[in-house]
Amino acid sequence: FQAEDGIRDLVRSRGLGAEYTQVTINGRRIIDSSSSRSVQVDRIPSSMVERIEISHTPLASQDGQGAAGSVNIVLKQGEHLPNSVGIGFGSLQDNGETGDVTFQYGFANDTVAVTLAGGIQQQRRNESKDELEYNGEGEADGGELKINERRYEQINLIPTIDIKINHANSLSIAPTFLQTTEFRDDIKKKLTDDQSEVKEYSDEYRKRTRQNTGLYTELDTKISNNLALTSYIDWQDGYEDTTRDQDSFDGENVLTDTKQRTQDVDLDLFKVGFKTQHQIGQHGLEYGLGFSQEGRNENNSEIENGEAQDQEADAVYEIKESINHLYVQDSFSLFSGTKGESNSITLGLRAEESETETTDFSNTTTTKNKTYILPLLNVKQAISERSYVRLGVAKTLRRPDLRSLSPSITEEDGTYADPDTAGNPDSIPESIVGIDVSFEHYFYENNGLVSLSVFDRTFTDKLETITTNIDGRYVATPQNTGDGKMQGAEVEFRLPLNSIGLSNVTGWFNATAVETEVTITSTGEKRRFLDQPDHLGNLGVDWSLAELKSTIGLSVNYAGGYKQTQEMSDGSFEKNTIESMSRVDLSIQTDLTENTSINLTALNLFADESKREDQTFTADNILDAYTTTTEPTYRSVYLKLNHTF
Repeated sequence: FQAEDGIRDLVRSRGLGAEYTQVTINGRRIIDSSSSRSVQVDRIPSSMVERIEISHTPLASQDGQGAAGSVNIVLKQGEHLPNSVGIGFGSLQDNGETGDVTFQYGFANDTVAVTLAGGIQQQRRNESKDELEYNGEGEADGGELKINERRYEQINLIPTIDIKINHANSLSIAPTFLQTTEFRDDIKKKLTDDQSEVKEYSDEYRKRTRQNTGLYTELDTKISNNLALTSYIDWQDGYEDTTRDQDSFDGENVLTDTKQRTQDVDLDLFKVGFKTQHQIGQHGLEYGLGFSQEGRNENNSEIENGEAQDQEADAVYEIKESINHLYVQDSFSLFSGTKGESNSITLGLRAEESETETTDFSNTTTTKNKTYILPLLNVKQAISERSYVRLGVAKTLRRPDLRSLSPSITEEDGTYADPDTAGNPDSIPESIVGIDVSFEHYFYENNGLVSLSVFDRTFTDKLETITTNIDGRYVATPQNTGDGKMQGAEVEFRLPLNSIGLSNVTGWFNATAVETEVTITSTGEKRRFLDQPDHLGNLGVDWSLAELKSTIGLSVNYAGGYKQTQEMSDGSFEKNTIESMSRVDLSIQTDLTENTSINLTALNLFADESKREDQTFTADNILDAYTTTTEPTYRSVYLKLNHTF
C-alpha cells in the first residue's frame, strides 16, 4: 500500500505506481473524483472486509488493466456471517484524534437475505514539509515551509439484498453510498534568500466533499446443469465540491490579498453486460460482452480581493469515455498426476474498443478511438503433494486518468519540488505484455511456505509524469515518453518457529527487486522508470498466546532509496535522489470473550523523515540549482473493540 503517516490509501504492487494495480470492491470499480481509476482503500473500514484476493495475471473476464496485478476487496455479507458492531478511537501524533463506528446486521428467510453494513470514521493526515532552495554554488536561495494538516470525516453504507426468485433465478441488489468530507489547513511560508526569515505567507482553508452513490444489480440464471447466465447493470453517480478561502500576508503580517475559489467535479458511470458459464466435459467455458460509459465534468469560480474573476478556461472541461468489451476464456486441465484436481490451464482473449472525447472551455473537442486485443494464459500445476508451479502471460493496459486528459493547469508553487500540474488530451493508453513464473512449496502441515517468482514486463507508449520549465514555472504533465521494460524477482517465506523453541510463533518475509529501463522517443535517452524504487521488503512475526487469547504482530516495511536522471528537450537535465524509508508497525489482538475482541495497532513507531534532493543541470553539465525536501512522518495509535451477536 502507498502510505503516508499511517494512512494507507492506494495499492501499489512491485513498486509500480498505484495506476498499474487494478483495485475493485466485490469485483466492482468504484468511481472516485481523483480519477485515478483506483479505489482509495482507506475509505473502507478494515472491519468490513472479509478477505482480499490478489492475482498478478488478470483474467479475460476482468477489465484490461492491472499490469502489476489485481486486488479485489471482498466485503462481509450474507446471512451466514454473525452480526457485529465495532467502535474505535486513536490518535495521529501531533495532529489529533481519529475514530470509527461500524456495524453489520443480516437477516434472511427462504426467499430474501439482507445484509445491512456501514460505518462512520474520522481520519487524519499530515503532509507538511520543508523545501530549501540553493543556487549552483551551494548558497541559500530561499525556499518554502509548508504546513498541511488534513481531517477526513467519512460515511459508508454498503447493504446487499439477495433474492431467490425461483429454483433457476436469483437477483442480487447492492446499493452503495460513500461520502468523504476533507478539512484542510494549508499554510505556505516563503523564505528570504538567506532562509533566515519569512518574507510572505499564505493561509488557506479548504473544504472538499466527495460523494459516490451507486446501485449494482446482478441476475443469475441457471439454464441447465452445465449452463448459467449472469447479467448485470452498474450505475454510479458522484461529485467533488471544493471551496478554498485563502489569505496572503507580507513579512510584517499585513494582509495583502484574499481569494475565494470553488471547484466542482461531476462524475457518472454506467455499465451493462452479461457473461455465460458453460461446462463442456473438462472445459469450463466463459464468454461475455459489455458496455460502459464514464463521464467527468469540471467547473470553477474565483473571487479575488472581493471582485469576481473570469473563469479559468483551462479548468472547465468535459470528458466522456465509452468502452465496449468482448471476451472468451476456457479453463481445463491437460495434466493429471499429483493433485490433478488442483491443476488448471486458463486461456483467454479479451477485446476492448474505447472512445475518449475531451471538450474544453472553448468547445474544442479531442477524440481518441482505439481497439485492443488482450490475450492471456494462466497455468497452475502440482509437481508434488505440496509443491506447485504457476505460469502467467497476459497483455494489459494502463489508461490515462480521466483528469489527466484535460489540458487544465492546476497552480501549485511552480517549483521543481512542487510543480504546477497539467493534463494532456493527446496521451493514449500504454500497453503492457507480462510474463510471470513462480514456484511455491508448503510445509509444516501447510503452515509454512516458500515461494519464488520472476517476472518480466514490456511497456509500449509508457506514460510518465514529466516536469518541464514553461515560462519560468515548472509544470508536471503526463506524456507517452517511449517504450520500456521491467524485470524482477520476488521471494516469500512463512515459517513456524517451533523448531527453534519458539512455539506458536510464525515468521514471515517477502522482498521484491526490480530493474527498469525506458527509451525516450523524443531524445533517445535511456534511463530508469521515474519514481520506481528498486528494492522493497517486509519482515514480520506473529505470536499466538493461547493462554491470553491474544495474537501479537510486529512488522518492518522497507522501500529502498534510488537516484534518477531525466533529460529535458533543451538538453538540460535533472537529477533526483530519494532516500530509503522504513517503518515499524505493531498490532495486538485479544479475545475478551467468545464474542468480543479488542485490537490495538501502533503504526510507524519510529516516524522516520522522508528526504529527497532535486538538482537541475545545464546542457553543459553545470549545476544550476538544487532543492532539498524534508517531510516528517507521524506515529499513530488505534484501539478497536468488536462485538458479534
